[in-house]
Amino acid sequence: MALAAQSGFPVSASQLERWRHHGLIPRPVVRRTARGGSEADYPEGTGELVCALARHAGPGRSHDDLALLAFFSGAVVPEMALKPALARAFFQSRVRHEEQVGQVQAQVPPQWAAEMDSEYEEAEAEAKISLAENGRAVRQMRNNLRRLSDLTHATREEVDARLLGVLVGLEMRELPESDLAFMADLAAALHLDCDVDEDCLAVWDYAAVCHVAQMGRQERTSPEERVEKLVRISLGELAALRKEVCDDRDQIWARATGGRQTRASMDQPWQARGAASVLMEWMSAREAHPPGSVLADRYFIESLSDLALRCWISQARAQLDDKPGEGRAAFIARTSQ
Repeated sequence: MALAAQSGFPVSASQLERWRHHGLIPRPVVRRTARGGSEADYPEGTGELVCALARHAGPGRSHDDLALLAFFSGAVVPEMALKPALARAFFQSRVRHEEQVGQVQAQVPPQWAAEMDSEYEEAEAEAKISLAENGRAVRQMRNNLRRLSDLTHATREEVDARLLGVLVGLEMRELPESDLAFMADLAAALHLDCDVDEDCLAVWDYAAVCHVAQMGRQERTSPEERVEKLVRISLGELAALRKEVCDDRDQIWARATGGRQTRASMDQPWQARGAASVLMEWMSAREAHPPGSVLADRYFIESLSDLALRCWISQARAQLDDKPGEGRAAFIARTSQ
């Protein structure tokens, strides 16, 4: 209580007891003294943990929110509070998203659904959700596509039809590189040679996050397997994953602010829940990428570089395909001399 008061966020004895009851702070180790009394010793780091909890406590914040906010601020949170909070943040977000995808898929007319496989259906649903949300990245990709001569004066509906195709391709398990028309639209939508600004970076971040899943091995997992990984992982490994997630968030924020700010805020419950979801995803996904892969590098630098290379190769192929052959007669005449 004294440490919390000194930090500027005082707590009451009843508040501490509630936190201890919910596993947010550890119980002390009670030992007898030589004089017949007893002493209670809290594990190392408990003071910093209480200060972190006190700093983030507020009306409407659940115990899961407090556990995640304290954890991502660097505190050592007890496993019995931290791991369930991580799991609930990930699975609740996942379930909401899957329900949203399911609702979009259900709107596909039966005669069309029969012509598409489940992978395409899911990718198209994901793309339609992104298009409807109309975030900064989507708006800039739409503007980038208008640079194409056949879309300069096209209607919004025509541009969005092409943009939807780009988004579907990014959401598929493998980039459809054999579709040269798609790859041309993708290169135009990314506009990798533009003058770097916040809107361009939003596009690249979006595309890199989509493409990183296409770079890894395709392996199926289950909620039970994810929970089992979470149960087995040590607090030390969770701390290492936390650093990767925070570094990734900081780099995204630094790019988004043009380097004006280098630390992403992590003082709101929705921010901590988002970071928890990324941590849970990467905890499993890193096994599908080369050993030693780092979240921040893999999710932007390596992913975007790979995407740029694939676009360049596709453009080179398209140029070669557009060149007419010399014809059989000319070939015979040249080779028979």
